[in-house]
Amino acid sequence: MTYRLYDNLDCDALISGSETLMVYGNHWVELDKPVYQPKKSKAYIVFDGRGRINWYQTEGLIVVTREDAPDTYFKQLEEKGITYIVAGKGEHIDLSLAVQKLYEMGFRTLGLSGGGSVNGAFLRAGLIDEISLVIAPLAIGGIGTPSVFDGEVLNSIDNAASLELINVKPIGDKGAVWLHYRVCRKKKVKEEKS
Repeated sequence: MTYRLYDNLDCDALISGSETLMVYGNHWVELDKPVYQPKKSKAYIVFDGRGRINWYQTEGLIVVTREDAPDTYFKQLEEKGITYIVAGKGEHIDLSLAVQKLYEMGFRTLGLSGGGSVNGAFLRAGLIDEISLVIAPLAIGGIGTPSVFDGEVLNSIDNAASLELINVKPIGDKGAVWLHYRVCRKKKVKEEKS
């Protein structure tokens, strides 16, 4: 049901991190009905900086990786005809450069559907304009349980992203709620010269 929200938000592509695919991609799950595929989305973009995924489904796929990903990974992408973007090198993908390259390819509204690691990285990089959360009527948690935005240990809320509520809407008939927020950018204060 939540994938239908990507159409409501006019997302022309969905982004995920490689961790999400590696965790959930190793096990076959029999579904009662097919998963809804967003109609307005033109691509599924996966950030795989370490080049760890052996791709089987390639239709509509764009991979974002680093310059120093393994040569065998680039060979796989080319042999399978997978469109890819190279953005940065070192420990992490250069997210700002990747988003700029996606913009140059014509993408304007990207739906970030990844796990906590990629979501947290995009948030810390200042690349998220809006946050849509669907809260299901379930309460779970525990030490080490992934969150919506993962990152380093939080020692202060000084750098927390402030949100402005855009809309609240019930989803379905089981008590789920869609919360839609705008991310408020912090204004930089100019230092006064004496």
